[in-house]
Amino acid sequence: MPAYYVASDIGGTFTDTVVFDDSGHVGRYKSATVPDSPATGVLESLKIAAADRELSLADFLGSVETFAHGTTIATNAMLEGKAKRVGLIQTRGFADTLAIMRGFKSQGLDEEQIKQFRTLVKQPPVVPRRLIAEVTERVDYAGRIACPLDEDDVRRAVEQLREAGAEAYAVSLLWSFKNPEHEERIAELIQELVPDADVTLSSSFLPRIGEFDRTLTTAVNASLRPLLRTSLDSFAGVLADAGLRTDPLLMQSNGGLATFTEVEKRAAATVMSGPVGGVIASKVLGDREDLRNIVTTDMGGTSFDVGLVLDGRPTMSNTTAIGRNQLALPSVAVRAVGAGAGSIASVTNGVLQVGPESAGAQPGPACYGRGGERPTVADADLVLGYLNPDNFLDGRMRLDTEKAREAIRTHVAEPAGLSIEDAAEGIKTIVDARMADLVRQVTVEQGYDPTDFAVFAYGGAGPLHAFSYGAELGAREIVVPITASVHSAFGIGCSDLTMVEERSLPMQSSPGQTDFAADIDPAEVTQVFAELRSVAAGNLGNAGVDEETIEYAYTVEIRFRAQIHVLAIPIEPELSGEFTASAVNGMVDRFINTYEGRFGKGSAFPDGGVEITTFRVVATAPVASADLDVGTDVRGTAGEPGRRKVYAGGEWNEAVIYTGDHLEPGFEFDGLAIVELPDTTVVVGAGQHARVDAFGNVHLEGDLR
Repeated sequence: MPAYYVASDIGGTFTDTVVFDDSGHVGRYKSATVPDSPATGVLESLKIAAADRELSLADFLGSVETFAHGTTIATNAMLEGKAKRVGLIQTRGFADTLAIMRGFKSQGLDEEQIKQFRTLVKQPPVVPRRLIAEVTERVDYAGRIACPLDEDDVRRAVEQLREAGAEAYAVSLLWSFKNPEHEERIAELIQELVPDADVTLSSSFLPRIGEFDRTLTTAVNASLRPLLRTSLDSFAGVLADAGLRTDPLLMQSNGGLATFTEVEKRAAATVMSGPVGGVIASKVLGDREDLRNIVTTDMGGTSFDVGLVLDGRPTMSNTTAIGRNQLALPSVAVRAVGAGAGSIASVTNGVLQVGPESAGAQPGPACYGRGGERPTVADADLVLGYLNPDNFLDGRMRLDTEKAREAIRTHVAEPAGLSIEDAAEGIKTIVDARMADLVRQVTVEQGYDPTDFAVFAYGGAGPLHAFSYGAELGAREIVVPITASVHSAFGIGCSDLTMVEERSLPMQSSPGQTDFAADIDPAEVTQVFAELRSVAAGNLGNAGVDEETIEYAYTVEIRFRAQIHVLAIPIEPELSGEFTASAVNGMVDRFINTYEGRFGKGSAFPDGGVEITTFRVVATAPVASADLDVGTDVRGTAGEPGRRKVYAGGEWNEAVIYTGDHLEPGFEFDGLAIVELPDTTVVVGAGQHARVDAFGNVHLEGDLR
């Protein structure tokens, strides 16, 4: 029996699964997501994979060496307000930390919402005031105990929170990352009073400077841990009952995998679990084709996600955005708008709008025939002729064109005074423009030239719309990966086990000092990194990793003294021994160069001194997997292409219709053309030229401006 390596991504509409085998071939499978039972959707896709190999589900799962998946559990719980109620304990006098927050009223809002000045307010705190209690204690900036912990005060606080309905507990005290003694004692007292309570301590979960960020992230983590644990245990149990013998792994927001045991402690680190997989996959395929700068665009059923790969590396962020909150956890930088195939179109005061509301998996677009009555982007694509109603999900679901036309007629065409076809084209034009705007925000507004990038288009609907939104950007080329419809799952399957450990230990240089190592002790820097490395290695060791296989990357967060915000500076080459004075000065020089590259020549002020705030170690270890051989089974065995009318530019045009069997390596063709694959549809616009590379990926070139 061959060995299989499986990865799944549970999306809002569909669950995607990829199966790698010993030969390196990648099988692609999709099934409908079951919102109330995510494991059910995964099992359905696995049944299809097993049948494709003429195996029973039990025999197939019994041969799986590695199973990894991405989840939306934490994301949905945050966005839908279904996380557990958290009782938060803080230093006396600081219970309003979360309510004061940053004060940025526009955080997490789209352009239309930001314009509504009369209703523009800060988001509600993640923990209401009635569930926050203060205790008497104080640790100063150096970690010295200025006021002992009042344990009777703690007992009163815990009782107060329990009576208020707390289902989990978070503790975030001032300067606890310098001295965790008080937080650790509070945890002991909580366990005495509320046995088996879930407790998250900021000093162990996120030992970094920044009172508000640390408190917010700790509280969110506490609210998500019980939910994630229950869901993961159920998920693992269902798969084990079906025949899986290995322990599943889970994708984290930082782009790496972790065991269920480890990730349960860091529940908040999974809120971008699914979307980051596509960025990792784009990096992997980009390496194979020597594409170093990539804009990743993922159009699924509910959202459109954009990330960047710069010089062969996914762009990272110091924070993770979820709803209107910024968590102080590193993540692959992904920005999103509510623009997916399921985005609902409507007319308000004569103006056509698309999204951010989505039809989701249930009932879904009107054309699914599951009870949905409101028109979506997918309905428009079908009415315009881009989608073949008999080819959806490899023919397993037939789309209803008449229901799509009726939904658009009722809710868009008649209210706007348009024909059904013009209304459908208006829906497509608006959603394409929204997606192009987001890509410009990630590139042009960050100082990058889109002509220096290839656009990777994936997700179930990305390959259909990329010819349009990519053309607005003037990108060098558009690449539709052969794994497009399951690209995030593919990236999850290509990821490594990853452990991130960080610690704040502020170190400053004196104003006017150019020898930064004179104030920033290289020995102390070496010791901090060594301690973080040891913890990360130990956690990976608990997952059965051979220490010799672990690779480490080191980062520091630096700012000029008296500044608030920091820049994350990777240290190269990787540290392998003692940190020298030369390395300290080189690290600061790299910060200054990065700063001036971001804010302009001469903007740096090194004479004012610099401050290192936080040290971070990222440890990675490879996961058992196959050598990839994506797409090379395509042999171009199809006959003559077909023809179909497509409505574009206000008139019907004839498009050439290809299938996946036409796409042998080296095949080239011109648009207007449509490629109907079993799991997605690729559109090549008029004036564009397409070529198929050695792996089966489709490259669009030509009229991209």
